[in-house]
Amino acid sequence: MRAKLDDLGGAEWLRSQLSLAAYLDEINLENAMNLAARYINAMRQLPQYFSNLDYRGPLTHVMTGVRVLPAGDLTDPEDDSGILEVIYPGGHRIEVNGHALYQMALAEGVRWEIDSNIDDIPLRKRDVYQARIADLDEHLRRKHGLI
Repeated sequence: MRAKLDDLGGAEWLRSQLSLAAYLDEINLENAMNLAARYINAMRQLPQYFSNLDYRGPLTHVMTGVRVLPAGDLTDPEDDSGILEVIYPGGHRIEVNGHALYQMALAEGVRWEIDSNIDDIPLRKRDVYQARIADLDEHLRRKHGLI
């Protein structure tokens, strides 16, 4: 255990993780109304962020653990910078254009939505990717008794 902590950066890394956790716990989006907060609230409706039960804090991507939170003055409706902060597992942080991240999240969410409902797409209209998903799904369901 000690060796792993040392590999991660020791006490300094641990302090940074505790500080980050405290910072994330302080974020409350209940009264947030700037553009960045509105992007967060819109993305909260996408399937890759459905894991969030707390609608007051930042988003957590269900597959990557990446946290997304608004930047700027959250209570200023005139703050239209739309900058979002992305925090990767391990603590690396970057600021991104909210509209660009929102557009990528939309595309990802739609793909998840469509590909999780393959049976709703007629065989002749499935693309190669969707056909492979259907074939693999059928194989795994049969092999593992999931039918």
